[in-house]
Amino acid sequence: MKTPVGEESTVGMTSMEEGDAEDAHFDRILAAEAAPGARAQYGPRPDQFVEWFGDPHTADTVVALIHGGYFREQYTLSYMRPMAAALTDRGSSRNRSVAVALVEYRRVGGEGGHPHTLEDVEAAVAFVYDAAAGERSRDVELVVAGHSAGGSLALSWASRQPEDGPAVRVRPLAAVTDLVAEVRDHLGEGAILEYMGVRPEEDPGRYLEEDPRSRAALIPARMDVQLLHGTEDQTVSIDFPRGFPARLWELDGADHFDLVDPHAEHFDEVVRLLVG
Repeated sequence: MKTPVGEESTVGMTSMEEGDAEDAHFDRILAAEAAPGARAQYGPRPDQFVEWFGDPHTADTVVALIHGGYFREQYTLSYMRPMAAALTDRGSSRNRSVAVALVEYRRVGGEGGHPHTLEDVEAAVAFVYDAAAGERSRDVELVVAGHSAGGSLALSWASRQPEDGPAVRVRPLAAVTDLVAEVRDHLGEGAILEYMGVRPEEDPGRYLEEDPRSRAALIPARMDVQLLHGTEDQTVSIDFPRGFPARLWELDGADHFDLVDPHAEHFDEVVRLLVG
């Protein structure tokens, strides 16, 4: 368990002030310089691509890393590039190498939304695994991780997989785990309602096709699901993963972006839980 970050400076802060601090943290991540990875298309549409960090053909572990941004068009994979590069470097050792495929997908405001966004993630993960496994005689370890809305997509992806197949690490980071509650409680500035296109009481079947909490029992046993969440997350409350039936790692003092910031003191723990 990690020591709270900046404990002295946050004592007595209001929720609004903490939210402002978290927004400022995101701005710092957006401003960070990070070169793009090697681009590869997994589909014909402009947003159907991954950026590779590291060599998937020689890596022992391959991570499909799904960015967040409440499924909205204005948020791209760019804010996750520093994490992808750092995960490749810090996750690799003398006896093991790591490659990361940072996944872009269609989003609300463009060609995305339910069900197209999740279909893109399914296609992207299949592309990533095929690119890494190829015809190699030895198996490659697959990790499917996502941040925020990307964590929701990782869980939804896992719930749609068959019982048979290779073992997969599923690592949602600060994930949105309950789409129904997000809409019911008017969270995320209406982003989930925009994404799903209808309220759950108006079309419950649509939510049953994707909502991670509703589909949790469908996740096959070969999926090793472990959630990571900061106790000081002001964007997605830690109450969400606490109500999800999977192992939860609570990172003391971490906000919504500490889990994807290579400069945060919690990041080494994130690396360990993803690829260690």
